[in-house]
Amino acid sequence: MIHKIIQKLIDWWEVSESKSLKKELIFCGKSVVLDKRVKIAFPDKCVIEEFVYIGPDAVIHALGGVKIKRGAVIGPRLKVHSVNHTFRNATSIPYDETFDRREVVIGENVWLGSDVILLPGARIGEGCIIGAGSVVSGEVPPMSIAVGNPVKVIKQRDTEHYAKLKAEDRIYMKLKLSKEIKQVFD
Repeated sequence: MIHKIIQKLIDWWEVSESKSLKKELIFCGKSVVLDKRVKIAFPDKCVIEEFVYIGPDAVIHALGGVKIKRGAVIGPRLKVHSVNHTFRNATSIPYDETFDRREVVIGENVWLGSDVILLPGARIGEGCIIGAGSVVSGEVPPMSIAVGNPVKVIKQRDTEHYAKLKAEDRIYMKLKLSKEIKQVFD
């Protein structure tokens, strides 16, 4: 019995922490679901639009700026780095005390698999799917399916089908939160 009470208190505290984190963001759209173990350093430099899900153990370092656009679904253990130490023309080695800040953008309706790493300046175009374990350091064109380290585009999504679903506003998290989509393993 005491175990259940303690668990309820822990759950309540973790939900409170998630709500607090959302309030610290530059902007947080409606129906954003952050797993209770998401960590965001410099949340005042992070924008998360509506109907976004970020899975467990994500770590987002937003000092250089991070934008996560509408409908993005992000798997567990995402790592986002929007800054790096300055090493080119640095005043010391291996790097100096300054930072190279480059915004990271995750486009609309992007799906990131588990263990994806986004490096400073990464830009993932609308409708992309990035495979588990991939490392993104540059730009991924819209509607791409990309995997690997470094990430490489291997296919393109069906743009006609995507456009039809987008026109009908069939955003996964919007449908899931409205209970139109049910969890298969419930």
